[in-house]
Amino acid sequence: MNNKLTERLQLLADLVLPGKPAADIGTDHGYLGLYLLESGKCPFAVLSDVNEGPLAKAKQNMEESSVDESLYSIRLGGGLATLQPGEAASIVIAGMGGELIASILEEFPEKTASAELLILQPRTRSGELRSWLWSNGYAIKGEYLVRERGRICEVITAARGKQAPGDPDIPETDSPLLAEFLDGRIGSIKRIIEGLEKSGRDSAALKERLNAHEERRLRCGD
Repeated sequence: MNNKLTERLQLLADLVLPGKPAADIGTDHGYLGLYLLESGKCPFAVLSDVNEGPLAKAKQNMEESSVDESLYSIRLGGGLATLQPGEAASIVIAGMGGELIASILEEFPEKTASAELLILQPRTRSGELRSWLWSNGYAIKGEYLVRERGRICEVITAARGKQAPGDPDIPETDSPLLAEFLDGRIGSIKRIIEGLEKSGRDSAALKERLNAHEERRLRCGD
């Protein structure tokens, strides 16, 4: 197997349920699906993308590998439209905005609910995604931070279940990257507050958010 993944993709692969089919929604070049099949972690994988170009590259990568074509399906389409209910035990949706991921999950609720595990990696607005999960009968099972190309990425796993909502904007994780992640967030919030105050606009809500982040940062230590 020569498909070496980035740290982010490796984390996603590690979280996929072993021995069960998986779906990679927004597969891009198909590296995750290829790894899951080459490593033997999954018996079948759906590689789906809304764009023809990346999907053609994914198809090429699969055809050039040693993976038998009966073990995967490459599908063109948006979100979960390409899946059937229960077809994948793990559904991976990574590298999109949190609001877009939430809209994908909401579009086909029966397909979303049929997965045993959702593995989600929002690039932005992760708070909106957490809020959607809690409001729609999903429990967050784990939260992870991983560095890729100088950026710290959030990864959330979720499954059907009841869970009391927490702070949607702060990941519940003991990752060694949490302090650095929070420092970045605190700096961004401060800059936004400064801009609002310069223009005479209300910043009270953001100051509450800042306080919550600073309190959590204190618990991380130095």
